[in-house]
Amino acid sequence: MVQVTSQLSLPVSIKETDTFDSFIEGQNSQVCAYLKDVVSQLKSGHVKHWLTYLFSDNEVGKSHLLYATCQLAELHDVSCIYLKIEDNTDLTPEVLSGLEHYSLICIDDIEGLTHSLDWQVALFDLINRIKEQNTSSLLMTGNQPAKLLPIKLPDLLSRLSWGMNFQLMSLSDEQRQQVLVVKAKIRGMNMPLEVAKFLINHWPRDMSSLLNSLDQLDEQSLQQQRMLTIPFVKSILDI
Repeated sequence: MVQVTSQLSLPVSIKETDTFDSFIEGQNSQVCAYLKDVVSQLKSGHVKHWLTYLFSDNEVGKSHLLYATCQLAELHDVSCIYLKIEDNTDLTPEVLSGLEHYSLICIDDIEGLTHSLDWQVALFDLINRIKEQNTSSLLMTGNQPAKLLPIKLPDLLSRLSWGMNFQLMSLSDEQRQQVLVVKAKIRGMNMPLEVAKFLINHWPRDMSSLLNSLDQLDEQSLQQQRMLTIPFVKSILDI
């Protein structure tokens, strides 16, 4: 399914939580500084970084960074749009028509278009329009280096190499603990560092599972009016 979200309809949860402030940078500080600079360029009208590709394994934070960049753009009155591509799309490639009129265009998970030559042609054409216009910046993400994507259109692979390419690096266990503490704080919970460490060591280690555990803890801590302690976490998550 393709999801299109503009700066006028970003879900509130995304606007509140998926920001640069809530992103634990780890070894990705250069990428964060670069994305902030992209917005600064768009605000000033002098676009240098017009094409960017971020890649990593899942659960590293690619979508978070796109949301954060959109939010920063919105704060500076820079028009933006976010589009997520998945394998089973309900929309046609025509959805890419006219996106060059936004200042910031974010396209998430472009590996989802590798099954369709029509989508690849549409993205190729969009890149060309953005390059010719030179007033917008296109940010894209994928699950592997651009040159390894199974894209059938050679010209599109060539275009992807024109811009800046960054690999997002996974977080250490200590940084994952920081993520849990920050995300819990956003939800109004105080998670001591020792509780976060306990979760890292006794719960599935992927960030999706770790963050999903906060849903259960948040609900039960409110119902039971309990603080986040290791015994409480053990009882709720049945660890």
